[in-house]
Amino acid sequence: MTTKWLTPEQAIVKANLTVTSETLKSYISEQQGKTTAEEQFQALGLLFDRERLRAGKPNFLQLLEPVSDENSYAEDEIDSHELDDDDIETSATNKVNQLEPFIFEQCKVQIVITLLPTEQTGDRPVMIAASSHGDFPVVTMLNQEELGDLPPAIVQLLDELKADFPNRQIRRNIAQTKTVKTNKPTTQTPVRTETARSDTTKPASNTTQISLF
Repeated sequence: MTTKWLTPEQAIVKANLTVTSETLKSYISEQQGKTTAEEQFQALGLLFDRERLRAGKPNFLQLLEPVSDENSYAEDEIDSHELDDDDIETSATNKVNQLEPFIFEQCKVQIVITLLPTEQTGDRPVMIAASSHGDFPVVTMLNQEELGDLPPAIVQLLDELKADFPNRQIRRNIAQTKTVKTNKPTTQTPVRTETARSDTTKPASNTTQISLF
């Protein structure tokens, strides 16, 4: 079974939601009190990947409930030509995960800690997700203070990440500049036609003037 990333429009169809795609997109930009975008998507049975969104990928949602085995083969056949590199990698990973036993010490367990932006109250929400065997994760939300001190290895990684922020900013600026140049519409030089009046000794004639500015 392929774990497929979905656009908001695809997620609405797959999850049989009654909300619109604009409503889903508003979860990202409009925070309802202390409820985060992740929590709002989870309430609809969707997993929201903020990193995919920041990377500019349109398919940043995933169903929290796995697709039944009856439909998985048909969907894989239909959508196989639409798979991107991430989907192919996920599919291969899931095949390996299916061979692992459901014994905690003998299977791969993924734990993802996501530090969300600090709120106006000064609290920094933290989302922790744990998953195994390619299945959907279990998720909990808490504040950074409740999380406590991180292990030294993680602190060191975060320090390296923060030190690399200037380089990441430059790379993003370069990418955005290239995108603007690629999407910049071509402008046509406006053409203005004027009728020139002749003096009494010359017949009237029409002239075309091309305005360059």
